[in-house]
Amino acid sequence: MFHQGDICKVNLNPVAGHEQGNYRPVMIVSRDDVPLPGGLQIVIPITSHRHGFALEFDLPEGMATTGYALPFHVRSLDLQKRNARFIEHAPADFIEKCCSITGQLFDTDRDV
Repeated sequence: MFHQGDICKVNLNPVAGHEQGNYRPVMIVSRDDVPLPGGLQIVIPITSHRHGFALEFDLPEGMATTGYALPFHVRSLDLQKRNARFIEHAPADFIEKCCSITGQLFDTDRDV
């Protein structure tokens, strides 16, 4: 069972277009108290290369996982079926930062 803020390695293939793919770390942003059907989890990918995107965040120092979280690149995955492997849990402030950005992408009350 995975939880919000867990970082796991998972195969994101197949992909299309500009989607992040391959075997890479992702961070779970879905809330533990809002179970999704079929065991799905909402995740954001972590990339090892800086792309210069405005919403690209360095992972905090001291973590086993290194790279950049992409909170605008939201995916819904069945981590069990994709044989995800737990790596570590992110710090609370980093989880909050990424979840805040992800939430703003779907906030219908905001002016764009």
